[in-house]
Amino acid sequence: MSGLTNSIGHSTVLNIGEVTSPLHASNGFNTQPPPYPEATSSAYANAGYPRSRRKSLSHINPNGITRPDPETSPDESYHVNGQTVTLGPHSKGKKKRSRTASFSLPFHRRRRLSNAGWSRWLRFYAAHYLSTRWGQITTLLTFFLFAIFLWRRYYELQLEVSVFSHRWVRTEVDSVSPLRGCFNPPHLSPSYNIQRHNAPNQHILTPGVSLKRGTQCYDFSATIQSSPDIPLEPLIYHTYWRSDLIPFGERHTATLLAFLATQPLTHSKLILWTNGVDVVANNSFVKPFLEKWGRYIEVRAVDMGVLTRGTELEGILSGNDGGGLFDQRAWVDGDAVRLLVLWHYGGIWMDMDQILTRDLHPLTDQEFVTQWDCYDKPYFALNGALMHFRQHSPYLCEAFHIMASSPLPKPNTFTWGSHLYSKLHRRLLANHQKPFAVLPWCFADPRNCRADIRFPDPFGPDPEYWGGRRWDGRGEVGRSGREMFEEKVGYVFTIHLHNQWKKDFTKNGWVSKLLEGYQRTVDSIERHGRTIIRVGTEGDVGEVE
Repeated sequence: MSGLTNSIGHSTVLNIGEVTSPLHASNGFNTQPPPYPEATSSAYANAGYPRSRRKSLSHINPNGITRPDPETSPDESYHVNGQTVTLGPHSKGKKKRSRTASFSLPFHRRRRLSNAGWSRWLRFYAAHYLSTRWGQITTLLTFFLFAIFLWRRYYELQLEVSVFSHRWVRTEVDSVSPLRGCFNPPHLSPSYNIQRHNAPNQHILTPGVSLKRGTQCYDFSATIQSSPDIPLEPLIYHTYWRSDLIPFGERHTATLLAFLATQPLTHSKLILWTNGVDVVANNSFVKPFLEKWGRYIEVRAVDMGVLTRGTELEGILSGNDGGGLFDQRAWVDGDAVRLLVLWHYGGIWMDMDQILTRDLHPLTDQEFVTQWDCYDKPYFALNGALMHFRQHSPYLCEAFHIMASSPLPKPNTFTWGSHLYSKLHRRLLANHQKPFAVLPWCFADPRNCRADIRFPDPFGPDPEYWGGRRWDGRGEVGRSGREMFEEKVGYVFTIHLHNQWKKDFTKNGWVSKLLEGYQRTVDSIERHGRTIIRVGTEGDVGEVE
């Protein structure tokens, strides 16, 4: 004991106040420290040794050799009297350092990295909840809903399924027959201007790319504008109504009102074709329009015998019932009527369920049909809801040839509609003949596309968002969604309602407000027309003389 006392001082227990560390931190771990009586303090030593780390030095012998102490933490080495010794056992299996203590922060526990808590919870959940049928169903439902949420957040799903017979595709699509020769000079009608047909076009009506992202289609439609240097030509608008299916009601007057409000009346006329002239002309909703605007709106009878005269359909469609082809949806007879009246008179065809929004004169630079929708359907690519052909057009002559040389269509089918236009388009290309134009989908049917860019439902409430902005503009800087939408309405040419005659427009909805604006325009034309046009005593409207 005397040797030990003489070597380190007055006591066999370290005096924390005098000896703060067995190392001289400022000199590194490879330098021999001075004897304990002369040990100096350092920044490291001034931090103090935690009380929980006090060690008995009874294991140090007088010869300066350190004996292992079973209570000493492992892996601690010191230089004592020129020799390196290790305090504690060399084996890791005897006693490990406590996990609850920290060398530098003795009063804080180390963060527990163990997942024992989650493991216990999962074991409890699996044992007590997943073991029941209700728990299994709830877990699967929760997982399924969460998967849908993640899918919608990171992916855009577009799914459309159509089933077609291989036999039908081979005979009706892949098989391409030659043209009749209606574009050859011997078969051209003198009333058709072939030089105008071959002349350069004023507008590009077919963009050549798919316009289905954002507002691309609407912006392209805005590029079609009338030119003040080109005088307007008289233009006839045709539409069709089957009086034996649904009575003509107030909903139908939207088509007549929109025509009067948007088209230049001095160069426009609307003919309403029907199989019941007296019924429609004396209808309480139609008669006021005929009495006041009779010079610009006219009702005419459909006589298939007269309309087919001089065409290849003569004898195939006869009588007022079109040879029995008048179906319950007016699809087959409607498809035949539109081609026949355009053949005899030329002009614009529009379905009765359309609301015009712009003057259609700039579109008459070319003959055209419209794109069915923005999805590029392979066999339903074209639509005749809005179309333009000139009188005795060779395109219509070729269409009559296809109709006459093919089996008669089944009721309620698109054989003389979309399928006919597509078949004619393929024949024109196969025979190196310039095809008719195809208007992009939004020109005439801005409802027929994806939900994020199509027009809102005309029969539903106004949407909360449109174009990525709130409809009312609350909490946003710049234009509201409603203002952006109203601008796009002025870009397109018509809105296709797809029949739905039993539905009413939403009160104070965007269509109702549009029609209210049209009514004010028509009232203004009637009231102040003398400054622009002459209003006769019988309501006739004519050019200023």
